[in-house]
Amino acid sequence: MFDQFPEPARSQLITAYDEGKTKPDWAFSEGGARVAFWAPHRGADPVVTRHFDPGPNPAEGADLLRHSLATLGLTKIIHDIALPPGMTPTIDRPVEHDALMGAGFTLEVERLDLEWRAGTDLPSESGRLDYRPARQLPQPALLDLLVRISHDSLDYDTQVELATVGAEQEARAMYADLINRRGKPDWFVVGYAGEQAAGLVVPDDHSIAYIGVVPEMRGRGYVADLLARGTRTLAEAGVAVISASTDVANKPTAAAFLAAGYSEVGRRFRYYWRAP
Repeated sequence: MFDQFPEPARSQLITAYDEGKTKPDWAFSEGGARVAFWAPHRGADPVVTRHFDPGPNPAEGADLLRHSLATLGLTKIIHDIALPPGMTPTIDRPVEHDALMGAGFTLEVERLDLEWRAGTDLPSESGRLDYRPARQLPQPALLDLLVRISHDSLDYDTQVELATVGAEQEARAMYADLINRRGKPDWFVVGYAGEQAAGLVVPDDHSIAYIGVVPEMRGRGYVADLLARGTRTLAEAGVAVISASTDVANKPTAAAFLAAGYSEVGRRFRYYWRAP
């Protein structure tokens, strides 16, 4: 099925296949190059590359990317290069970088990779917010909340989606992704200040998948409350390492993670490909 990929990539692809996140015909190899494409959940289209190995020749890697994108008929795709702090793709992964650029990808955003580890003090909850499981809310109410959170967002991916497909379609795609996350059903919560929704947090099985505050409630520290709730939810469930990421340019969210006891463990360089 995925025999062209070495371990541990092969096992990871098989697991993703069982979860409906990839398919055998989404995996390609040519010469020394390999790439697979993944969807965020069962039934969705591919949105990211995984296990891209350009081989020793960037031109061969670029050819494989162009061929696979054309075969699948995709209109956009994301590829991340994750590196330790202080490293950059052009210097430390030049073959992969050149292959991506040769296939028409552009490097558009740099993200912080963050981790909270067991033994670190847990962030305290202020008690200002009451929480309701998101799955108990009507879908239109949750979609409206996601639309509001996207307004003036500092997240680059959100800005791109708003500019290309609009707030409503972006919210529907986000809803489908978040509601299918692997965390327990009551982990995904909306925080309320009185009767007003302040924002939401989505702990996955090992990460803070998403966090956001509505515009009219920003600047009041509610992101710290939501993050404390998500972090404590996972820590109390026995998760020893909680991962998260945010754009380097999103300074308020990055500061909230660092204040909550998360440490920077790397940088993620995000490349985008869009059909001409």
